[in-house]
Amino acid sequence: MTFSVRTVNLKQDMKLCMQFRKDAWQVSHGHLEGFSASETREWFQFLAEKAPEGFLMVLYQGEIIGQLEFRSRLQADSGKIEGYINLFYLVPHWRGKGMGQKLHDYTLSQLANNSCTQAFLRYIPGNHRAEAFYLKNGWAKEGEPTEQRGQLMKKDLAPSRYYKLQAL
Repeated sequence: MTFSVRTVNLKQDMKLCMQFRKDAWQVSHGHLEGFSASETREWFQFLAEKAPEGFLMVLYQGEIIGQLEFRSRLQADSGKIEGYINLFYLVPHWRGKGMGQKLHDYTLSQLANNSCTQAFLRYIPGNHRAEAFYLKNGWAKEGEPTEQRGQLMKKDLAPSRYYKLQAL
């Protein structure tokens, strides 16, 4: 089961990107309260302009089945180069079928190939499926969760493991 990715084209993909983000919010929070379409559009514009290589539609046999949002080559105060994953999204039909693992590994390979030595992400406590997935994949909780931003997680990247996965 292989997939392909393409850069998001906001003119053609905005409606679908918004739909995916709303569904991700609903799954994470259990409701849509607090979801802001205007802030989300601004975020999409930022990604399209500043990090298009990490603003991707996921396709399987030509059908869009998900979305990835990540940024690489972020300079930490410590001098380390980091990556940040903002979104792993699969449409409901594709969840629980192993594609999430492929997206995870693909994203980490992209970060490692861009000299990132660490990756970070957040999940909302109560999203037990996400928490279990990240812990299974070696992510570690950093600090305490916040009500607004959730639980920060960190993963050290071992380039030798992820370089092999760059071409899926």
